[in-house]
Amino acid sequence: MYRAAEAKRTGAWSDVESDFMSAMEEFDRNVAAGRADQGDRQNGKGDFLNDLIALLLERGTGVKLVPRKGMSGFVFPSHNLDVTYPDTGIIRFTLEVKAAGTPRHPRSLAQEAIGRPGSADLPKRIKEAAFKTIDLKAAYGQMMSGRGLVASAPTGNLTSWLRSVPPKSYLFMSVRVVGPADFDATVALGEMATQVMDGVGLFCFGPASESQPTSYKVLGVPRHLGFGQVLYRACQDLVALRDQPITPIGAEALGPAAEAQTALSKVDPDPADERPD
Repeated sequence: MYRAAEAKRTGAWSDVESDFMSAMEEFDRNVAAGRADQGDRQNGKGDFLNDLIALLLERGTGVKLVPRKGMSGFVFPSHNLDVTYPDTGIIRFTLEVKAAGTPRHPRSLAQEAIGRPGSADLPKRIKEAAFKTIDLKAAYGQMMSGRGLVASAPTGNLTSWLRSVPPKSYLFMSVRVVGPADFDATVALGEMATQVMDGVGLFCFGPASESQPTSYKVLGVPRHLGFGQVLYRACQDLVALRDQPITPIGAEALGPAAEAQTALSKVDPDPADERPD
């Protein structure tokens, strides 16, 4: 499906949506049949959607998006970011991608026949994305202050402040929902995320019937959350950023965070940190 999207040379979600749904059906049939292992279930959809959204943004803007590791936040000295712009200097754009909801599979026989509700896993994932956004935006003020420039601090309305400082931060979520209550909870969580992120895209789909748990139909979400609308907004932001000069980070702007990063790099990681969401 990714290769098909490459061949279409498109930046519009509407051009790939039906192919995406077919891929989700085929993937989940493998899950339900036990042909997908734990790594596939935990990483497969999210990694794939991450690459697909990045491809559409690159096609729609002509901007090259890259992963960057060890980017300093205000609290934590190291964040690994899957999709960012630019590839050097202070980050101006980043996005997080989440995929949630699975059909019942051989290792989850206690689950309802129709599968796990998509909204069940979203609060943790949204909180992680929200904190990362706040931490990176707060670090921008620290870096500006380190250069002797006026830095805005989070005062008054938090959402208004978050909108006013880099990096532009987007969250895209593809969620398999199992019923009306699950759908309503998923949309409500997406709305909550808009208070922190610069843009939140939500794509929901669900079983056509209980007897067909891996034959899906697309479920309409509020227009301002739709993938097509939010992808276009992200493209507009990237085009506006494309002509801005790259600002070097500079060691002087990192301060104590650089020392903490060096110290943390010498500590063996907790194996639990290697587990996917």
